[in-house]
Amino acid sequence: MLEKEIKILEINKEEICKKLDSLWAEKTFEGYIHDIYYDFVEWENMKMEENKRLFRVRQKWETHLYTIKRKRNKKSDWWEDWVKIADEGENIITDVDSFKKVLEKYGMSQTREKKKHRTSYRLNGVEFDIDDYDSIPTLLEIEAKTVEEIKEYVKILWLEKHIQKDFGSRKLYEYYGLDYSYL
Repeated sequence: MLEKEIKILEINKEEICKKLDSLWAEKTFEGYIHDIYYDFVEWENMKMEENKRLFRVRQKWETHLYTIKRKRNKKSDWWEDWVKIADEGENIITDVDSFKKVLEKYGMSQTREKKKHRTSYRLNGVEFDIDDYDSIPTLLEIEAKTVEEIKEYVKILWLEKHIQKDFGSRKLYEYYGLDYSYL
């Protein structure tokens, strides 16, 4: 699956939730998410520009998922330059402890982990995730099939003047001057 998303930093959660409710967006999740990231030891210190893939085990309520992402190179089109584009696959894990042991047997080790509170909405196939971290101001992630849809909802939610970033959680932590190993 191709993922296109943008992070909008330092939002007012209450205002965004009210706007999404007024648009009849469906609230799909509210709760804590615990992510554990894995990597091969020899690739762990590779520069992020070179290491464009991610392997994550996520706990969302009582469900465990594993995700594999590979960040794509930016296109030359200016309008795709400000969103993150990645191939993503996500599957349910039924036995998380056994799954972690398999990862370790194949030479992977845990490199970092993070926890956040997430409130999620869906509207016309577009995903809106409002994330609250302990040390980072609240942010909104908008994920859609097209860049045009993302731009449309940035305008609808009156967020054009907010800080917009195309990076993942590592760079998010760096942006706020925090250690991105977050262990």
